[in-house]
Amino acid sequence: MNIAASAAAVFLLLVSPVMAQTRAPIEEHGPPNRSITRWAEGSYLYLGDEETRERGNESFRMNVHPDGSRTLIMWHDLYARDLQYSVILRVDENFRPLQAFANYWSENGYKGSNLVTVSGDTLEAITHGPNGRIAQTIKVPDGLSIGTHPVSGDGWHMWHVDPDVEGVQKSGALYGIDSSGDLSKPPLGSLTYMPMEVLGSDEVTVPAGTFQTDKYRLAGRTTVWTTGPDRIVVKMSNARYSYVLTELERGE
Repeated sequence: MNIAASAAAVFLLLVSPVMAQTRAPIEEHGPPNRSITRWAEGSYLYLGDEETRERGNESFRMNVHPDGSRTLIMWHDLYARDLQYSVILRVDENFRPLQAFANYWSENGYKGSNLVTVSGDTLEAITHGPNGRIAQTIKVPDGLSIGTHPVSGDGWHMWHVDPDVEGVQKSGALYGIDSSGDLSKPPLGSLTYMPMEVLGSDEVTVPAGTFQTDKYRLAGRTTVWTTGPDRIVVKMSNARYSYVLTELERGE
């Protein structure tokens, strides 16, 4: 060690205890966490072949904050296709997206990540991965949702639909991210408009229990059942696949 490095080390040894003594103490307290007013966590099972074959699973944690905004943390393991996604999605009190971070893997390797930020009518996305860094800026309507592809976030696509109007409604825009195993395609998104249909209320029984739900149809082919003020997906199905809630725990 040279003289300058030795002097720096001695200086740190002398000043560190003083800095520790002068630093203001941080007030701590017991539970609950005051930045979380309500929470839910659970898991899903992915099924195929008329619900006779298991394809994957997913776990999630959702926190509701004092300002009404929500944070949804999701891990998706679609082992039937060697895909795995790690996603964080934030929305405001009305479920309009604020931010998302998605990280994608496939059997071919690391596909990349996408950090999405929404401010007013502007969506900005930055991806990093095998294709390098790519930035994207697009204009978006008020009725916006983000499709990162774990099932947990799919209950939030219908936030702008009028629940009192049954039948097909004009939809907002879905920013759907490419989550395929094709590494030549970066995980960027594009806007699509899909019809949404309100199908009324329904009682649904899944492995996690029996729930009173609101029922919707997306793009004329996928039926989604959601429950409660946080729009938790209880079940989702189309002609090929089903996704069912297997565990759910909630608290305040």
